Amino acid sequence: MRGGLRLHLLVASLVSVLSGCSVAGDFGAVVEGNVRFRRGDLEAAAASYLSVRRPSLAPVVDYDLANTWAVLGETKAADELYSKAARGGEKRLGGDAWYNLGLLRLEGGRWGEAWAAFREALRIDPRDDAARRGLEIAWRAWKKEKTAVPPRPAPASGASFGGVSQDLRLLRRLETGVWRPGSGPSQSGGGNDW
Repeated sequence: MRGGLRLHLLVASLVSVLSGCSVAGDFGAVVEGNVRFRRGDLEAAAASYLSVRRPSLAPVVDYDLANTWAVLGETKAADELYSKAARGGEKRLGGDAWYNLGLLRLEGGRWGEAWAAFREALRIDPRDDAARRGLEIAWRAWKKEKTAVPPRPAPASGASFGGVSQDLRLLRRLETGVWRPGSGPSQSGGGNDW
């Protein structure tokens, strides 16, 4: 995941210290969650993020919590939170959320959705080279999947009645003149009626 958001959170925490105690507690919880995330204590990081009650911090908390869920393998929860953060946060946070959403979908083999997410990240920041590379990778994989030749069906066994190989044998006999319609045991009355 990209690290562009860390400076944003440090600046926000300094502003919170200057503006009030309850606000500082919520910002402190976000910063504490980020420290725990970097240390690899993901459950404690998630608990810190979930303790934040301030609605104005919801996009930041959604983004950071999505990072945590993504690392823990909870891709559905991460996908939902990245989507919320992308739509509800400030411009830079939105770009980072779209980028991470693209990565998550790319890793999940959802090429078209990954392409769309990377495209949104580039719409926000056209100079984002990592998003441009992700967009190209998703595009190539998406097109490759759409143009891939479907796998051949497994050959049917000749033992089963009506199997492919039995049909091919009958066609071959008909084409070579070994068998003619109307001749054979089924027409004599004593054979099966198929």
